[in-house]
Amino acid sequence: MPPRHRPTLVLACTLAFAVAGTAFAQTTAPATPTITPSPSCQKPGTPPSGTTSELGKAAAESKRQNWMRDMKAYLECLRAFITDHQAQATTHSAAANATVDEFNKAVKLMNEQVEAAKQ
Repeated sequence: MPPRHRPTLVLACTLAFAVAGTAFAQTTAPATPTITPSPSCQKPGTPPSGTTSELGKAAAESKRQNWMRDMKAYLECLRAFITDHQAQATTHSAAANATVDEFNKAVKLMNEQVEAAKQ
């Protein structure tokens, strides 16, 4: 005589396999790893040293002004890189959080179905 199975156990197992099969069917290939970009900003180099001679003061001042201009451009480039990547991080974080919410709702629904099948 074949062993007797409880109908709720069979239903719960069937439901679990159906959900698992659906979950596996909907999975996507893992994301390909990306290389974390770094800013391509041009560094201005070391600041020019001052000079004490009268003839060298004008040239030294010109070098200092050029260095300051290059330093401001470098800092602006870094700020733009930071702003861009923070915006992307915010978007990715929001997408991940929405997916976590969807996952939690699906698990809750599955658990409710399993509990209903037990009764």
